[in-house]
Amino acid sequence: MDWHVKRSRIVFEDKWVTLRADDCLTPSGVEIAPFYVLEYPDWVHVVAVDADDHVILVQQYRHGYGGVTLELPGGVMDPTDSDPAATAARELAEETGYTASSFQLLASLSPNPATHTNRVHVVLARSAQLTQQAQSEPEETITVVRVPSDEVLRMALEGEMVHAQHVGLLAIGLKAAGLLGCRP
Repeated sequence: MDWHVKRSRIVFEDKWVTLRADDCLTPSGVEIAPFYVLEYPDWVHVVAVDADDHVILVQQYRHGYGGVTLELPGGVMDPTDSDPAATAARELAEETGYTASSFQLLASLSPNPATHTNRVHVVLARSAQLTQQAQSEPEETITVVRVPSDEVLRMALEGEMVHAQHVGLLAIGLKAAGLLGCRP
């Protein structure tokens, strides 16, 4: 079922993304040339739940979308990062000022298996609490939003969270936390 790659070349590369063009041959003999592949570093997103079963979210402007979105905290794994849970702890603290008593890797998924090479890791942070001031990146303007778990689920299901990937990751996290009406 695998495609045979006859030729591969880098079309564009910078610190955020690499665009690769592969000339492929399918098992049935169909040639697809070029087939574009996006190489990203892995991403980590955190479903942070506090002692009152509120979920910690971030609100920020997203240029591709052209507006403000409500999302899970998270970010890119650095080349030196090997543990998604440790990356989740760092990103949660940087973006929100929250820390947690535990970080549990729930799943490592493909954000888009058709064209992306990276993984997105969803991590559950339990007993999150505000312990420091957020220290987001200079290009980010982030507002921290604390939402009851039943309300955040409604928001996700009714389209108030527009990032489809985050809606799915939120559902995984809420289920693992026992906040979807069924226990993990």
